[in-house]
Amino acid sequence: MNPPTNPPPGEHPAPNLCDADMRVLDFLAEHGFDASRVHLLPEADRPRAMALIRQMQVLDAYPADATDDTLVNATLARIDRYEAAAEASRRVDTRAGAFRLSDFVSIAALVLVGVGVTLPIAARIRENRMTAGCQQSLRGLYEGMGAYAGSNAGALPAAASIADIGSLFRPSPAAPRATGYLPEAGPRPVAPPSRMQNPTAGATRIVIQMPGAVVRITTVAQDWSAANHGAHLALLAAQGYCATDALRCPACAASGAPCFAYRVPTRGDRFTFDLPSSAVLAADANPLVASMRRGAAPPPRTANSANHQGTGQNILFGDGAFDWRNSPILTSPPAGAIDNIWLPRDERGLERSDLRAWPSHPADNFVAQ
Repeated sequence: MNPPTNPPPGEHPAPNLCDADMRVLDFLAEHGFDASRVHLLPEADRPRAMALIRQMQVLDAYPADATDDTLVNATLARIDRYEAAAEASRRVDTRAGAFRLSDFVSIAALVLVGVGVTLPIAARIRENRMTAGCQQSLRGLYEGMGAYAGSNAGALPAAASIADIGSLFRPSPAAPRATGYLPEAGPRPVAPPSRMQNPTAGATRIVIQMPGAVVRITTVAQDWSAANHGAHLALLAAQGYCATDALRCPACAASGAPCFAYRVPTRGDRFTFDLPSSAVLAADANPLVASMRRGAAPPPRTANSANHQGTGQNILFGDGAFDWRNSPILTSPPAGAIDNIWLPRDERGLERSDLRAWPSHPADNFVAQ
């Protein structure tokens, strides 16, 4: 920091950031204080950036009051009073000249202004609560994954034959009917291959073999809309590693359907909890998969998840960080490579909008539910 000037007697000097701190702080602010972006700074600035990030993380622990509906309720109460007063005026005093058009216009204007102010505020409050609830679910999901990995030699959850996906999201979720299990720590014997198949179409299935948590694909579904891939996450709730509510966003919890998309493993890669910080573990529902299941026309490749009315999606990363993004497009080094989390890359390195490919490289972030 720059040396302080001599303060007046009885006053304390105000701290000033040096030019290097200001430069690094500007960079971090532009990138959302994301530690995974620090490597973009010159090497000499990286220790300074990490120190600033650690200082800013203190704010995460600062207690904050939850939002409430005080302003909304007060506005609605005032509107009710004006409406009651107007109704009483029309009903009680009917003498000639007692009611003036200007009074009606004034009351109507106040009502319109109140409604115009209240509706956007109420919508914003609801959306903020929904986003916060979604992030809370993702936090519980990540903790469940960590606990599961600790009991299964570091492997991420992969359920055996999912027979009834709807039953996994009832008030008392039933455990999936398993033909095998993943290796666990202790004297438990080596597991047979873990499989997940589509119960509604016998010829359309996905089989994942995971000896030692290394992914081997033997049969591929027509496309990912027939795979029920998010059902792997139900294993966490079925075995008590997390609550059922952690498997879905509150925006679609009432439907009882899976709402989170889950990382699709790469053929031949280890599907374990020890992933790079830039790897996407889960996110709000993939809109391309959802539209294909409904038989609807596919949305644009860059469409946002329907969980939050198309405004964006929460994304859970490999280091446990979650971030709100208003686009499914991620960029990563070198040279800011573009990666759409809704689409898998095939062996030629092309993202397939028909969703018929398995990710061909560990750096390809593709999630499906």
